[in-house]
Amino acid sequence: MTPSSSSRASLWVQPFFVLNLISALIRKALAIAPCVFVINSALAEDVQFNDAFLPADSRNLDLGAYQNGNPVTPGEYRADVVLNGDLSSRQDIRIEGPKDGSKPVICVSRALLERIGVDMTHLLPEVNLALDSEHCPTLVSVVPGATASFSPEDQRLEISIPQAALRRNARGYVSPELWDRGVTAAMLSYSFNGNRNQTQTGHYDSAYLGLNAGLNLGDWRLRHDGSMSWQTVLGAKYQSLDSYAQRDVTSLKSQLTVGESNTSGDIFDTLSYRGVQLASDDRMLPDSMRGYAPVIRGIARTNARVTISQAGNVLLETTVAPGAFVIDDLYSTGYGGDLSVIVHEADGTEQSFIVPYASVSQLLRPGTSRYSLTLGETRDNYIDKQAKVLQGTLQYGLNNTFTGYGGMQSSEGYMAVLTGLAFGTPIGALALDVTHAQTDLAAGASKGQSMRVSYSKNIISTGSNFSVAAYRFSTSGYLDFSNAVQMLDAERNGYDSSQWGRPRSRLSVTADQDLGRWGHFAVSGFTQNYWNLPGSDLQYQLSYSKQINRVSFSVNAVRSRAGLGEMQDTLLFTLNMPLEFGSSGKSPQLSAQVGRDAQGNYSQQASISGSAGEDHQYGYGATVGHDGAGNTNTTSLNGQYTGARAMLSAALSRGEGYTSTSVGASGTVVAHANGVTLTPYRGDTMAIVTAEGAEGAKVGGYAGLRIDSQGNAVVPYLRPYELNDVAIDPLGSSMDVELSETSQQVAPRAGAVVHLTYGTNHGRAIVFNVRLEDGSTLPFGAGVVDSEGTSVGMVGQGGQLYARVKPQIHQLLVNWGDKASQQCVLVIPPAPDNGQSLQQVDAICTAGQQVTDRALSANTQKVKR
Repeated sequence: MTPSSSSRASLWVQPFFVLNLISALIRKALAIAPCVFVINSALAEDVQFNDAFLPADSRNLDLGAYQNGNPVTPGEYRADVVLNGDLSSRQDIRIEGPKDGSKPVICVSRALLERIGVDMTHLLPEVNLALDSEHCPTLVSVVPGATASFSPEDQRLEISIPQAALRRNARGYVSPELWDRGVTAAMLSYSFNGNRNQTQTGHYDSAYLGLNAGLNLGDWRLRHDGSMSWQTVLGAKYQSLDSYAQRDVTSLKSQLTVGESNTSGDIFDTLSYRGVQLASDDRMLPDSMRGYAPVIRGIARTNARVTISQAGNVLLETTVAPGAFVIDDLYSTGYGGDLSVIVHEADGTEQSFIVPYASVSQLLRPGTSRYSLTLGETRDNYIDKQAKVLQGTLQYGLNNTFTGYGGMQSSEGYMAVLTGLAFGTPIGALALDVTHAQTDLAAGASKGQSMRVSYSKNIISTGSNFSVAAYRFSTSGYLDFSNAVQMLDAERNGYDSSQWGRPRSRLSVTADQDLGRWGHFAVSGFTQNYWNLPGSDLQYQLSYSKQINRVSFSVNAVRSRAGLGEMQDTLLFTLNMPLEFGSSGKSPQLSAQVGRDAQGNYSQQASISGSAGEDHQYGYGATVGHDGAGNTNTTSLNGQYTGARAMLSAALSRGEGYTSTSVGASGTVVAHANGVTLTPYRGDTMAIVTAEGAEGAKVGGYAGLRIDSQGNAVVPYLRPYELNDVAIDPLGSSMDVELSETSQQVAPRAGAVVHLTYGTNHGRAIVFNVRLEDGSTLPFGAGVVDSEGTSVGMVGQGGQLYARVKPQIHQLLVNWGDKASQQCVLVIPPAPDNGQSLQQVDAICTAGQQVTDRALSANTQKVKR
């Protein structure tokens, strides 16, 4: 009998599994055969079980422990907590021995009561004292009328509590008492990309390194985000994006931030500042009570390097394969401020476009609010002298229909006040606001107003979705904060501010329509003009997609114009289909594309891509194509690997007159009390998982992530202020190690690095086929302890015993009664020379050998499971 790895985490990890099986059989026998037991006259629940119904070799078992029902050994258990019929959580519980000679006692703690939702404000003072002591308070002593029962066979704690004693919380509520601030740790996330382009005139090298560093000390989280760019001609340049210290203000459900960061952009456009900010954090609300970075789409002709920046700051630089690309993992910098996207082609050409990043309407629930207060100075790369700034915003849910909001911005020579109202209607959500601003320019005060109307609607019945539809009109004297401080700085430097573009009107729309069996249609775009500049900026994109069986195709059209410039049109047709070979779920994809650029040149390409490996940790792609702009043919290869410590990538592209190569790597290094751990993923809120000796075990939900040689792994992307399940799959670890538990729950604070320890049991796994000296089998259900008095299991059917034996243990005691003739000793055989992970042996259990007193009395001891 060879158990699988998954069974080691379920069956073998339970040393009392056979006991649970016996108890279940007994309870079933009691239910279907009432004639085989006698009701005790003193206790109606007491029974005497007729052992004639047991196998012949087990009729001498002492069944006194079952007289009062299913016995539960005192100790600690990992249990599923079920509240009033619904699964609440999975956590450790403590059971102590009977205090009055009847049944064991289930202990409750403050953390358990908080997690299941008991209203702690209504507890009596003496009850709070009992919870804070080290005694074992029962549930009924804390909450009158409540009950708790533990079922050891399925590790389930059933709790029933009157509804009046529970908090009336929104769905997804997690008590702040359970928010884990984590441990002291330092982390460094990195994203490296290096390129070399070799042309007939020479070579051009470039590299990009994005860094996100952090240090957690107590309640404070120190963060630094920056990037290093290097080019052959210009050399290296380091750019600091954000450097700040942050901590929770739990009572206000807010974050206090000190240093260099960005405002959220809920009311005003995003502002980079250096100073201090106190702002509410909606993540601290339950997920059902919570009131964006845009998706970047474009078309690359070759293996291209894409740079995304905002206000002169590089937010991301990455390499994309030829064809249509989507970047949907951009870190959010707020709700406002256009993004500049530049696609650097391998042949040296560039294409650029703007992605609108504008505020959307915000509705709040009745009685809820959102606020921010920022004090400091600007961080604007386009001005020489930074401006002082004071900004405050407030939103409040007036009722179920209306939300009022407003804000104020103040600086040297500038003042703006905004008032607005958002409301939900049957035809969608609307937000109307007016901003009055005054700028003290050299020619005199420039006063003006700006009106903004935002609309959002998702019509499920028709498949229509208007993500953002906003219109803004500004008078000629109006300047927003960014334009005002730049014009004031220009005047201080002697420049003429009259030629500065003053926006007049702007319309932006993002919408899509589901056409059912006819496909899907989407449109996005914006247009804007100015008071003092001719022409208008225009950009829009139309796309249509359709899937027929497993074949899909799409058509994308982009039209853009800047000022009085000419219209530029680009088209792309894409066809995708799987190739029917390879294992299920890993069939490669074939993609064919035909594109037309703004100059009317046509390009064609075909590519194949897919994944491989047990966890899809390998990715690959190959592309051949023809570039109409240069009338050249191109080929490219790319590959990715998600390892246990880093993500690696490489690409090679060749065309007529050039060769382009690139390599990339990304991941995170975390230093903590247990050592230094590497992970291939990047995240801000993480968990350090420690399972001593479980090297090679997989972390559920993350390709390539495994426990390292130090027994640690780093799990990224935890959801702050929510309960997260962190699971370990023992598959891949040694058979000499078993996990006491495979899943834990944790609710980390934002940016925390929490530490989760998983218990492990070490020792050789042995399956014994045991006989007594006379050749008979051992009784079914006989208990087994080692020479240290630790229970290692019970004898199963046919005298079979599974035991995990520590290296220092040389014999096991088998006991199925109080008489000397009902005990025997099993000698542990030496480890096999063939390296077999699960040893199977035939053995004789011998009576009369010496064992320790501790082992003989083990049946009366508490065993910690």
